[in-house]
Amino acid sequence: MADHSSHDPLAGLPFDRVPPSGAYGAGGAAGVTVATTDTPFIALVVARNGFAASVAGRLGRAFGLEVADRAGAAIGAASTVVGTGPGRFLVLSKIEPDLAGTLRALLGAEAAITEQDDAFVTFDLTGDKVPDLLAKGALIDLDPRVFLPGHAATTVIAHSGVTAWRVHESGWRLLVARSFEASFTRFLVASGAEFGLRLENGTAGRG
Repeated sequence: MADHSSHDPLAGLPFDRVPPSGAYGAGGAAGVTVATTDTPFIALVVARNGFAASVAGRLGRAFGLEVADRAGAAIGAASTVVGTGPGRFLVLSKIEPDLAGTLRALLGAEAAITEQDDAFVTFDLTGDKVPDLLAKGALIDLDPRVFLPGHAATTVIAHSGVTAWRVHESGWRLLVARSFEASFTRFLVASGAEFGLRLENGTAGRG
């Protein structure tokens, strides 16, 4: 990987370009690792009035997860269901190419389904310093003592709309609109440089 350890880790990089993979900032072991990926299949589920609890139950039974009608992430090996608001769920799958169609068949008239495959970029953040990095831009309290594994929130971080959930003790996942990928990655690099940040995105130079 390239080493970007200058005083300004983003010096010379056009503002609308995604920073390349590499090590940024402080030397030694990275305090934060960021991996940027495209989650293959994503759909938004909005329960119709009066059906939120039923939709949560159907999703839970279909994916073998504990899904409730509240903010939170039910995480499985192949699928994740994130409650983002009353009656609203983001469903992510690694294996369902027609996820929206599967959900329409499952939920029928109880919910409206929208395919979101191309809408988001996924940021996986790991390391002890992740909460310190996110605190530089978050508008809500993401202190790991209160934002526990399985907790989720839809909020704004560094002027970008983000759906965030804590996957495990030192792992966080963030969904960011694809149009904000470059600016949000720059925020992560600039804010994480003091801790040492390793970026693995596979999208060098993309606008």
